[in-house]
Amino acid sequence: MSDERAVQALTLCLAGVDWATIADRLGYDDPADALEAATAVADTQYDGLPMDPLRVLEVLRLNRLQAAVWGAAMKGDLNAVSTALNIGDRRVRMLRLNQRSRE
Repeated sequence: MSDERAVQALTLCLAGVDWATIADRLGYDDPADALEAATAVADTQYDGLPMDPLRVLEVLRLNRLQAAVWGAAMKGDLNAVSTALNIGDRRVRMLRLNQRSRE
């Protein structure tokens, strides 16, 4: 489906590496090519409502962060619980889930 280099580009992006560095490390011609490859892979991993590609990347980043602390939070680690709640709050604000529906 997607090539390994594009998966690596997405992984580096989600880890916070800048696009110029990703392009250089993985041999893309320029940062825009790395971004395009990573967002194509991200689209295969995201199953929510349609949104712009950079928001999709941010949702995937938040998902990975939450997954990293989830086990500890479920075992009662209060720091992990707090972190998971903070991640959830960021997701709510980013996706504007806290705004009233206009229906």
